[in-house]
Amino acid sequence: MDTLIRIFRSRKLALSDPPDRSAALPHMDFPITPTMVYAHPSTLTTLPAEIIYEILTFLPWTSLVSLSRTSKLLRAHAFIDSLWARFVRENVPFQPHLNCHPALSWRELYISLHPYWFLTRNKIWFSDKAHSGGRMTGNLVIVRYDPRRQRIEGLRLVAKHGVHDFESWEWKPEVIIHTFNPKVELWADDPIVKIDPGCYAQHNSANEEILMQTGFSTGVKSMISLCHGLPPHLQSNAMALWPPQIIPVRERVRNESRHLFRGEGHRPSSLSDVSENTFRIRKWVEFGGIGTPLGAHIGEDVMTFSTVPDEYYTATKERPWQGIWVGDYSGHGCEFLLLIQRAVDDSSGPPKSAFESPLQHHHETTCVNRRRLLPVEEGEDGSCAGRLEAIKLTGDPNVPRGEYTWVAEDIGSAGLLRIADERIFKGARVVRSLGHSAARNFRNDKFIPSQLIMVNKNTLAQYWEDFGHVSFYQRVHVDDYLNTF
Repeated sequence: MDTLIRIFRSRKLALSDPPDRSAALPHMDFPITPTMVYAHPSTLTTLPAEIIYEILTFLPWTSLVSLSRTSKLLRAHAFIDSLWARFVRENVPFQPHLNCHPALSWRELYISLHPYWFLTRNKIWFSDKAHSGGRMTGNLVIVRYDPRRQRIEGLRLVAKHGVHDFESWEWKPEVIIHTFNPKVELWADDPIVKIDPGCYAQHNSANEEILMQTGFSTGVKSMISLCHGLPPHLQSNAMALWPPQIIPVRERVRNESRHLFRGEGHRPSSLSDVSENTFRIRKWVEFGGIGTPLGAHIGEDVMTFSTVPDEYYTATKERPWQGIWVGDYSGHGCEFLLLIQRAVDDSSGPPKSAFESPLQHHHETTCVNRRRLLPVEEGEDGSCAGRLEAIKLTGDPNVPRGEYTWVAEDIGSAGLLRIADERIFKGARVVRSLGHSAARNFRNDKFIPSQLIMVNKNTLAQYWEDFGHVSFYQRVHVDDYLNTF
């Protein structure tokens, strides 16, 4: 590509009368005229217009920009609007009927919100701190594009308990089961992210923080800043990183700074250095006159956000249990989890020793009649095989975000305890698991024996043997929250 550009820049425009192929091209800002040719045409510019267009469909936007600077002819080709529609749509694939309005063109739309389109493409973001500053709870945020306002917005996904029913458990009569009917919704009143058109163009630097018009309270301010990932060879176990190592991500960044990440070393020096997997938000309360640029910053804090690659939360035929889930944590409320189903031979996860506990082998059901296990089939698709890990994306004062809440080391035959025949869980697969518990402020944490009840692909239950309590979990269908209408 660079070689072609150097060739194009060496050519000079001259008048001639080649065939007019502009009619074969999609809509563009201005037509390709017969005068837009070279005295010594290159191989590319002598091709039919429709072939040039087809070639340009394989180029990234950066190459189109470079190409547009070489000549009037190639500028006309690079400005064809349908080429730029692809760049918008690939960042919002869940809005198939999207059009460029209220922008005048796809190119204008893409440029107006550049370089923040990666926020909508990754859509799911989780933070190290809550919006209120809580360092153990965190936030789960859905970022989407709002075509009505030509804006990128990020809203917190919240959940609350629905109506509870109380049922006795036939298999364990002393345990009272509280059913779980969560109401999951986006909190639209107080956006976390609000990127308006042209906000980056006003600064034109990847190193600067951008002020956002968020919050419904007077004086509450927030700024978004881009990040650059920390190379793996510079990471160490002693370093505070976000997210924690147990969450599989493409990039990690520092999570502690004495100066609240004000140094330029925490931000990218150029667009090519920008991480598309992390970002930060600075939030504070400012007291002063309306419109006053300077004021006292109260309660200033920085939240660091990361995203999970979709291959770890998208359910497949082989791994139908993985996804984003919401769980019932009693007095702590509802919390969001990332469930990862790893293959039996997958060595990328934590070692088995990470979950060892002195109580691990004292399950109540070790005396189960093993004859009941013999007829159970694993299924040819391997859906009931491997390890299932539940990691908190939002946490509580006992077990914080970024920690395991429970782990089923083997949901296959090696971990199978029984097939439930009681009414409430009839036909469910019950496997050994280990629940993660801790005292307040994550003190004295340990893994305790528990049982994972695999009710169906959208519902799980966890019996905490030491607590005599059953927690329920429901799958969250993230795509249901991406439509702004």
